[in-house]
Amino acid sequence: MSTPTDLLVTASAAMAGAMGTDAWGYTRQSFVDFFRRRRGEGAEGEAEVLARLHSLEQAVAALEPDQRPLMARGVQVPVREILASCFGEDQPEAIQEFIDALKAQGAEAPVIAQQTVTGNFALGGINVAGRDNNLGGAR
Repeated sequence: MSTPTDLLVTASAAMAGAMGTDAWGYTRQSFVDFFRRRRGEGAEGEAEVLARLHSLEQAVAALEPDQRPLMARGVQVPVREILASCFGEDQPEAIQEFIDALKAQGAEAPVIAQQTVTGNFALGGINVAGRDNNLGGAR
């Protein structure tokens, strides 16, 4: 079984990935259902949590569709904090159940690849091809 932290990362990535898409309504409702099961209908803090999620979703939805995955990645940390406050890291079964519900609806974590190369020494020129290359360090 994954650690509770891994489960929270997965759940937050799936929720953030659904923001700004047609799947968001179902994802939000799944969250509300789980929240109410854990804390009860109309529990204290429900309105604030839903307002935070709504503002994050609006930030993602306001962007052009091709820019949304990057913004979704940016909102994963606040979403993870929301999930941690609602489920707690001591409830891995609840988090896994929530992830399974999200998967059943087709919500998946967006995949954003990143490549890091360190500790290399080159004698001569280096040719790097590709779009959006970020080369750090002094030149």
